[in-house]
Amino acid sequence: PAKGYTVVGISLTAGMMPANQLSVGDHIRIVTTPGPSGEIPTTDPDAIEADIVAISAESATGVTVVNVAVPALKGPVVAARAATGKVALILDSRDR
Repeated sequence: PAKGYTVVGISLTAGMMPANQLSVGDHIRIVTTPGPSGEIPTTDPDAIEADIVAISAESATGVTVVNVAVPALKGPVVAARAATGKVALILDSRDR
């Protein structure tokens, strides 16, 4: 990764990312989804901006691993959220 950035892998099922084909270089936002009981947050979910650097689809499990570059200070937060499986990706405009 570029200086000041960290790469974090996020395992996602189909419902955790857009149906559009994600591509390396896409700018996305990573948001936390409701907890195990489905509780709805009382405030707007926090979003962390990232860029996709690699994508690997596991056809046997239906899981897609998306590697994202985030500012180094946000890396631990993204990794912790990804470990819970309670995240979703938002694809922002591809217009650059």
